[in-house]
Amino acid sequence: MRGSPTVLGLGLLGFFLASPFLALAVRGGPHLGEAFRAWDVVATSLLLALLGTGIVLLLALTLGFLALLGGVGRPLEALLLLSFYIPPFVTGMGLLFTLQSLGKPIYGAPGILLAWTLHYAPLAYALLRPSLDAALPLLRAARAHGVVGMRRLRALLPPLFPALLAAGGVVYLALLGNFGVPAVLGLPARVYTLPTLAYARLNSPLSRDPLGEAAAVGLALGILALPALLLRTKPLLEAVPNEAPTSRPLFRLVFALYALLALMLGTWGLLREALLNPYTGAFEPAFGQALALPLVQKGLRNSALLAAGAASGVTLLAVALRPFPRVLRQVRATLDLHHALPGTLLGLGLILLLAPTPLYATVWLLLLAYLLHFASLALRSLEAGVRVEAKVAAARVHGLSFGRAWFRVGYPPLLPQARAAFFLVFPLALSEITLSALLYAPGAETVGVAVLGALNGGLYREAAAVGLLLAALATLPLLALGGRRW
Repeated sequence: MRGSPTVLGLGLLGFFLASPFLALAVRGGPHLGEAFRAWDVVATSLLLALLGTGIVLLLALTLGFLALLGGVGRPLEALLLLSFYIPPFVTGMGLLFTLQSLGKPIYGAPGILLAWTLHYAPLAYALLRPSLDAALPLLRAARAHGVVGMRRLRALLPPLFPALLAAGGVVYLALLGNFGVPAVLGLPARVYTLPTLAYARLNSPLSRDPLGEAAAVGLALGILALPALLLRTKPLLEAVPNEAPTSRPLFRLVFALYALLALMLGTWGLLREALLNPYTGAFEPAFGQALALPLVQKGLRNSALLAAGAASGVTLLAVALRPFPRVLRQVRATLDLHHALPGTLLGLGLILLLAPTPLYATVWLLLLAYLLHFASLALRSLEAGVRVEAKVAAARVHGLSFGRAWFRVGYPPLLPQARAAFFLVFPLALSEITLSALLYAPGAETVGVAVLGALNGGLYREAAAVGLLLAALATLPLLALGGRRW
C-alpha cells in the first residue's frame, strides 16, 4: 500500500499533462467531419510526410553505409549534423534564396520535400548509425562468402528493419507536424498542410467558430500521427558510435561532399541575400537593418528569455527527478507525447484550456508550452546519464543523509549530462516556430514569428540576416559539448 500514493500522484500528473490533448479531442470532435472535408490537405500532408520519410531514410541509410565503409569519424559527422541543428524554417528560407540565385526558384511540394530531406537526413543518420555498426560483422561475412551488390543489401536489410521502423516513426512525426518549411515554401504556392491549415483556420476572420475548426484540424493531424507513435521507441538523438575500423577514402570523400553540399544549399542563399546588395552586388551586410526592426528586437529578446527559461526549467526538473528513477521514467514517458506529437496539437490544446485565464496571450503561455514540449529531451539526457546509485548508496552507508549523499557524490558526475540537456534545449527553443505562431500575442512575439513577418513583408535581406543569426546560435550544442558523445 506504500506505493499507492505514488501511483495516484503519477496518475494525476499524467492526467494533468495529457489535458491539452483531451481538451483538443473534446472541442475538435464535433468539427472533425469538417476537417476531413478538406481531404486534399489531409492527403497532401499524409503523402508528403510518407514520401519525405522514405526519401530521408534512403539517404540516411546511404550516408550510414558510406560512413561505415569509409571510416567516417566525429568531425565529419559533426559537419553533417550542422544541417540538423539549423532550424527547419531557416533551411527552407536558405534553400529558397540559394535556388533563386541560380535561377531555379522552388516552391510547393518539391521545395518542401527537398528542405525536409536536407534537414532531417542527419537525424535519421544519427538514429540508424548504431544499428549499422552492429551490422558490420554481417557485412564482412557476406563479403567473405561472395555475397555482393544487391544480394548483400538483401542480407543486411532484415536485421536493420526494427531500427528503420523506429527512425521512420521519428521522422514521419517530425515531417507531419512541421510548420516552418510549409509556411515558407508551401503557402506562396497555395500548398497547405495540416499545421498551416490549422493556423489559417485559427486566424480566419470569416469562420463562425475558428477555434473549433482549428481544433478539428489539429485532431485530424493527431489521428494521422497516432500510428507512428508505436514506432517511436528511440530518443531524438542517439549516441555517436565509435569510428568504423575500415577506412576507404573515396567513401569518406563522398560523405564529406554531401555534408558540405547540404550545408551550402541551406546557407549560401542566406549569406548572399544578407551580405550583398541585390542591385549592385556590393558588400552591404543587412544585420544592422535587421536588428533595428522593432519586431526583430522584441522577438530576439522574448526568444532569448524563453529559451533560457525553458532550458533552465527542464534541466532543473530533470536534475530534481534524477534521484527517483521510477518517477523520472513515468514523467518522461508522459512528456514524450508532448515532444513526439506535432506541436500544433499542444498549442491548440493550451489555447482551449487556458483561454479563460490570465496566462492567455502572454509570454508565460509560451513558456509553459516550451516547458511541456522540450522537457522530454532533458529528462532523457539525465535518465541516460552516468549510473551513480552505487556511490550514493555507499555514501549513505557512511552516514550521509539522502539529500547530502546526492549533492556530495551523486550529482557531480551528472553535470556533463545536465549541461548537455541545457544546450540541447536552448537552441531548439530559441528558434521554435510552431508553438510560437499559434500562441504569440502582441508584445509576446518570438524571433521565428519576426522572421516570417519580415519574409512575408518583402524584407528578404533582413529575414536572411536574422536567419543566419539563428543558424549560428543553433550550433551551440556542438560548440558547447565539443567531442562529447550524445
